[in-house]
Parts: sequence; C-alpha cells; structure tokens
Amino acid sequence: MAEMTSVSKLAKLPKMNTPVITLNLNLKKLNYDTDEQTRVKTVLKKIQNEIGNGIDSFINEVNDLIRQQLPYEGITLISDKSGKQVYYLIRTSVEEADYHIDDFVDYLLLLSEAPNADYTLLELNRDNSKVYQLKNKRVSPLAVEHYPATVQDALGTEIRGGELNFSARGGNAQYHGHNETSQEKQIDQERYYRVISDLLKDDKDLGNHDFILMGLTKNVNLFKKLSKGLKISDVMIDQSVQNLSATAIAELVNNKVEEYNKAHSNDAVMNKFKDQLYTDPTNIQNLLNSRQIRQLFVASRDEINQSDPEMYAQINQLIKQALAQDADVTVVSEQSEMPLVSGVS
Repeated sequence: MAEMTSVSKLAKLPKMNTPVITLNLNLKKLNYDTDEQTRVKTVLKKIQNEIGNGIDSFINEVNDLIRQQLPYEGITLISDKSGKQVYYLIRTSVEEADYHIDDFVDYLLLLSEAPNADYTLLELNRDNSKVYQLKNKRVSPLAVEHYPATVQDALGTEIRGGELNFSARGGNAQYHGHNETSQEKQIDQERYYRVISDLLKDDKDLGNHDFILMGLTKNVNLFKKLSKGLKISDVMIDQSVQNLSATAIAELVNNKVEEYNKAHSNDAVMNKFKDQLYTDPTNIQNLLNSRQIRQLFVASRDEINQSDPEMYAQINQLIKQALAQDADVTVVSEQSEMPLVSGVS
C-alpha cells in the first residue's frame, strides 16, 4: 500500500533499488478532464514498457490512489523498480501527468515542486476583522468558533467609543449623542485586538499556525504590539483589504510571499551567513559527513543544468544527506550571483 511521506522523511529511508520511478499527477484535472485521464493511461503504459511487467504492483497502487479521490491538487509518487516500495507526496504545482526514471531519487525536483506554505490570514480594521486561510495558493474565509467579527461582538456593553453622553442642568437631562473621541476608540480597538489574539492563540487548530497580518500599517503594528503567543509571519500586507475579493487577496499575498522568500534567501546566503558560508562541494560533503552542516542552499534544477549539469547528481546527494540529518535545505531561484550550492555550519 502506498505510504504518504515528506521529502525529509524520504531522505531517511534506506536506499531504493534503482531505477527509481517518479510520477507526477494532477489529481484535480483527473476529476473532470478526459484528456488528462488519457494522458495518465499513456504515461503508465510508457513506464510499464520501460521497466517491464514487474512494475504491475506500482500501476495498481497508482490506480488505487486515483480512485480514492484524495483531497489534494496533485501528488508525486516515488517507487523502486519492483513497485513494492511506493511513497507519495502532496503537490500543488503539477500541471499535467509526467514521469522520470532515474538512478536516484531526485530530491531537488521534489523540493522545487514542494507544496506552497499555508498561512492563516488576519484582516485587521479598526472596528472589525476577518480570518482567511491561504492553502495551495488559494484564499478562502475561515470560520473560527466564537470569533468576534466586530468590536461590538467582542466588547458588547463594555464598548466605550459608542456610549451615550449627557449632562444635567436644572434637573433636566440633556443628551449630546455618542461620545466618540479618538482616545476611547483607540482603547476599544486595543481591547478588541487583545480578545482576537487570545482567542486565536488558544484555538487548538490555529494556535501553531503562521499568521500573515493584513491592514493599514497602524492597525498591523498595533496588533503585533498587543499580540502575545501568536506566530506572526514577517510577511505583511500593509494596506486595507476590506473591499478586496478572496481572489484579489490571494494574488496580493502570494506575490508578497514570493518576494519575501527570494529576498530572504538571498540575504541569508550573502549577508547573514557570509562568514560561515562554504561553497566548495568537497568541503560541504566533509562537513556533512561530520554532521556539521545546519543549512544548505541550492540553485534551481534549471540553473544547475544550465550552468554545470555534471554537478547535478553530486548536489542531489548533498541534499539527501542534509535532509536525512534534519538540516534546512532551501532552493534559491533566480539569484545568478549565488553559488550552485552553499552550506552553513
């Protein structure tokens, strides 16, 4: 039976019998696209022709997973030549079915096509807020039990910015409308944000999520100041999203995440670790052998193949060893000034 795994777990497994089959499937397309269904049948036939009849068990596992209608955009299956060791990983970037048959597990391929990080998004306005989820690059509203959508929901009768104000003269009460001073509204906003923060922090499903804050800079900064115990992402949307659709928010957030990841990776290699950086593959291999590498940076598959394709297998082995040792491995794309592989001890 096929076993769900992750790239790091796969790297810890015993070496697979070669050749190794890597099959990418777009599960979403398979649900409705007859052309994609035909393409998968063709791909499986090609694999069978190349490997031989001994791969029948792998073909059966693939068909079984497809029939299960798994709740993922796509998956990548990894199998040895016997088809008896079959693993699958969740994917978000599979356009259509394709396959590779190699002498090793292509870890760089797997990392390059890893699922995008999921986030919980928090829209912050002065007197209302909303929670979204970013999953597989798509944004949708997220229902949170007992979540106070407005400051009124959170504070009820204790709200101060909307209290009636009156004075008495000669025994007659004179009403002057609502007391809506900026100071009182500020107090209400702070109390509201504390209620939100505490509720999300204590939520068993959300307490460990990474939160991206969205809103005017003053609102985001205030929430960050008051929030205790939430994992706030360095990615921030410093503009109001109150009137944006979920699709527009998704585009905005995904672009910000991508920009941050590129800048962060480049900064990490070129600045933060510049005095601890090793770029010679032999030195990196020796440090891995003595378990002294804690972070590995590698260029993308395309960049390695264009620059020095003979290094691909060597870099792939470095990645496997680093992952097996629980070191962080980051694929850095579109950074021509960076080395193909570098390590931090």
